[in-house]
Amino acid sequence: MITFDVLGLLFSIMLFGNLFLALFSKKKLHLIFNLLVFSAIIIFVLYLYINNISYSLLSLFSLNPFSEFFILLFTLGAVLISLLYFSFSKKYNELSLFLSFSLLGMYAVSMSNTIPGVFVGLEMISIPTVFSILLSKKSLEAATKLFIMAAVSIAIFSFAMAMSYGGLNTISIVESQYSLIMLIAFVLFVIGLGFEASIFPFNVLIPDVYEGSPSYITALMGSMNKKAGFVALIQIVILMFIAFHSAFQIIAILAVLTMFYGNIGALVQKNLKRIMAYSSISQAGYILIGVATATSYGISGSMFQIFAHMFIFIGIMAILLVLELKNKKTIDDLVGLYKENPFIAVALSIFMLSLVGLPLTTGFVGKFLIFLSAISAGLAILTFLGIINSIISLYYYLKILLSVYANGKTNSKIVVSKIAFSVIAVCLAVTIIFGIYPQPFINFINSASSYLFSIAGTGLLK
Repeated sequence: MITFDVLGLLFSIMLFGNLFLALFSKKKLHLIFNLLVFSAIIIFVLYLYINNISYSLLSLFSLNPFSEFFILLFTLGAVLISLLYFSFSKKYNELSLFLSFSLLGMYAVSMSNTIPGVFVGLEMISIPTVFSILLSKKSLEAATKLFIMAAVSIAIFSFAMAMSYGGLNTISIVESQYSLIMLIAFVLFVIGLGFEASIFPFNVLIPDVYEGSPSYITALMGSMNKKAGFVALIQIVILMFIAFHSAFQIIAILAVLTMFYGNIGALVQKNLKRIMAYSSISQAGYILIGVATATSYGISGSMFQIFAHMFIFIGIMAILLVLELKNKKTIDDLVGLYKENPFIAVALSIFMLSLVGLPLTTGFVGKFLIFLSAISAGLAILTFLGIINSIISLYYYLKILLSVYANGKTNSKIVVSKIAFSVIAVCLAVTIIFGIYPQPFINFINSASSYLFSIAGTGLLK
């Protein structure tokens, strides 16, 4: 109980501190406060993990290796997003307040033992994000489309919640026996969370939302919001429907459709943000392959890919923010970039190659774990189709790289602010270091996924 008291105190300080500072403080003081609070949360959760401490609060929320992993991941992401807000927006105070609400929602999704807890967490993520987009007067259309997606998602999720209560007679996330009502509930859950996690065909508005939003908000949506949708999906599918063989067949089909939709859609794009939108959709397909295996090994691969893509996406969006200051928004605008700023050119190249799955990067490790888990689970066809999609994606990633290193008329040198440089450098370091030596992080992920499967079918999260 003391553990939840400390964590609850840190969450309260984060939320109410941001509320107070949004009204009265300057940007710099507000940033320092956030960095201190985020650091405190990271240190405390690391302490819990290292000492193997798990707690449950009234069977509603729990701290365990799985939830601790995602609390750490989302908090690290929030640090980087907060720095981008500070560097590229004049409305840091308001954005930071909305970020704190969204982050609290991500914590709720990660720790929740009940379906209504997941429901509330998803709402806390979506609504503040819509308001964050609305702070930019040019982004009304993007905010409207995101609101429509969130509204449809939460309505379908609510219906799924009602169906599951009818089948289980409990609101807790517990294993269910096969029945028609629970199969319908599963389909509704997947549809509802499909909007949140960018799964085909529920992601058709994602490219428009990403393109129309300020890039620092796009960084939040692509790196953290969508990953929170996957956290909810993994918990519900594994803990509630592990006995449903047909459920995982459906997920396998969605994985294939999502990969092909994302990669084929990206082939014809020229706008960089739209390319990254379709790219993130294809990455959702790869993550789904791990879920479709219904094994601890597969979930470990999916979790590693979630981790890898979060840092890659933030790094790329930080670069796009720098480029947008020079009005560079399309592939053609990248011609000669290596002369204008070699650091950005190299960083962008490594991020793109990591998304393809180049060895010695986190993108390679994530795909390797996912594809190997599919083969081990007797789903070699998914591995084959995943490799085909990686080859397809190579085309549009190489188009970007060819433009970066092409000779052409160049403008003045591109100057990168210290904060933007730091964000890009951190994301680049994570991509390379954990690509070369991923084992410590894999151990963390394996303990998280093993814990999830150890309680599957035993009742509540402990």
